[in-house]
Amino acid sequence: MPNDTISFVAKLTEHGVVGFVWILLLAIWGGTASYITKLKNGHIKGSVAELLGEWLISGFAGVMAAFICQAYHLDFYFTAAAAGISGHMGGRGIALIEAFIRKKFHGVSHPIEATQNMEDRAPHRQVMARSNDKH
Repeated sequence: MPNDTISFVAKLTEHGVVGFVWILLLAIWGGTASYITKLKNGHIKGSVAELLGEWLISGFAGVMAAFICQAYHLDFYFTAAAAGISGHMGGRGIALIEAFIRKKFHGVSHPIEATQNMEDRAPHRQVMARSNDKH
């Protein structure tokens, strides 16, 4: 598989609205798979309202996961997979994203302080800093 060096945002803008819709559809598709599994296992009764709720939550979870992947400069295909899996996780995915953000910014007293130093805290920056210290 060739190395994908084009950023997530570049990929999305390359395809315009279609790229964003693709990520959203993957998340909703994951939510639909989760809904069908719950239905088959008898955990829920089928209803249009339940399915629409699943789609809304799944779409939100998937898009948020995609944004986090972008912040860490992850591969487009990994990001797309994360969007679909987060969509399948739905509310559980949102809870994990919340826990990630709480851990990431633990001890930060102000949101602006958090965003000003965010780039320095990204894992790829920390790895690069450690490798530069060795030289």
